[in-house]
Amino acid sequence: MPIEIKEIRGKKGFFHIGDQIISIGGIDVNDQLDLFYRTAGEDSAEFVIRRKNGKLISKRLRFKTFNDYELSFEEMSFINCRSKCIFCFVEQTPPGLREALYQKDDDYRLSFLFGNYVTLNDITTADIHRIIEYNLSPLYVSVHSTEKKVREKIFGRPLKMEIVEILSSLSSQGIIIHCQVVLVPEINDGKVLEKTVDDLIGLYPGCRSLALVPVGLTKHRKSLCRLDGFTKQSAQGLLRLSEKMRKKYHDRTGEDPFLFPSDEFYLIAEEELPEEDEYGAFDQLSNGVGMSRLFIEDIRKSSRSLRKRGISGISMTVVTGVLGSVLMERYINSILSEYLPDHQIDIVTVKNRLFGEKVTVSGLLCGRDIIDSVKESGIAKGPVILPPNCINHEGLFLDDLKIGDIRDRLGIDVFVPENNFLEKDLIQYCTLRERKR
Repeated sequence: MPIEIKEIRGKKGFFHIGDQIISIGGIDVNDQLDLFYRTAGEDSAEFVIRRKNGKLISKRLRFKTFNDYELSFEEMSFINCRSKCIFCFVEQTPPGLREALYQKDDDYRLSFLFGNYVTLNDITTADIHRIIEYNLSPLYVSVHSTEKKVREKIFGRPLKMEIVEILSSLSSQGIIIHCQVVLVPEINDGKVLEKTVDDLIGLYPGCRSLALVPVGLTKHRKSLCRLDGFTKQSAQGLLRLSEKMRKKYHDRTGEDPFLFPSDEFYLIAEEELPEEDEYGAFDQLSNGVGMSRLFIEDIRKSSRSLRKRGISGISMTVVTGVLGSVLMERYINSILSEYLPDHQIDIVTVKNRLFGEKVTVSGLLCGRDIIDSVKESGIAKGPVILPPNCINHEGLFLDDLKIGDIRDRLGIDVFVPENNFLEKDLIQYCTLRERKR
């Protein structure tokens, strides 16, 4: 359907707020993606628009001229997910949170634009042709298994198309695909996983990477099927299997890694994280693949820099989730002790009461749990530093609290760094704070 102009920030003239763009060059405009693709380059085309009064007007415009109008449009409506995944996190989210947290998208356009993982379960032949024509690459796809019966069990519905055929159609035309498998013990691990990896490696290098992620289970599963999470022992088994498969396919991929267990598996298994050069281009950061290693190396560099600059006596309280606390204890504390022995950096570990204590990642911490944990710790003496991934792009926690709300309730300055708690601005703040004492 046509898209409506909501704002004009640049050149004035032909376009008016409220106009609908119907077609460009005789081709219908159905969404913003059509618009951006049809106006790329240095050419010109006939634009057909509909005024608010319903009148159709056309004008030939150069694409550069069109872009000079700096038009803003209504938000793109996304394609809803029709699957009923046995581990869908939306279905495990408690009531009473903001509406956006209960929306399930499965839109290949959002995968291209923002890196959202999509199933492609309802993709059409026309969609596949459009992805190829517009070169919507890379795409991020939730595969979970390549065996149809297993996929139907996981997605909770019958599936018409084979996922390998879909991915093959795309990758053969130059579309790069990054895949993920959310692993559930006894359902899509073991031999099923080996077949999945075998099928996907057959599409390499079009299928460029595959992340393995442990299933996330909240306490809000009373009406859902029973699933088991990963234990230390089963996580160790998964890592052994992953290493076996990596060696099997080494000749195919060379030094370019393909299979990546997420950081969670290493922390749950209490095994060493891979070194930085084993993560390739870090294509799977959104799945927590390599994020811990980058954090460790950032802290190491920052600590060395602070010692060289002679900065000392800094105090702060760093808030993290349960897995983050494991990372701090296993890797970060020794770095701080070596380079910054006279700094007081306290750690507050927040257990997730909103989703349940089986949810251990910092990205799912809510504001109220953070407030309660910091108060209960009794150790918050300096500024409180929160994990960067616990707020969204609007600065909201999952329970809609803002950073200012936490600051007000704790009576202490609270910061969310861009990357880590030793960033330049935070250190300057702490240094000035110590001088004023």
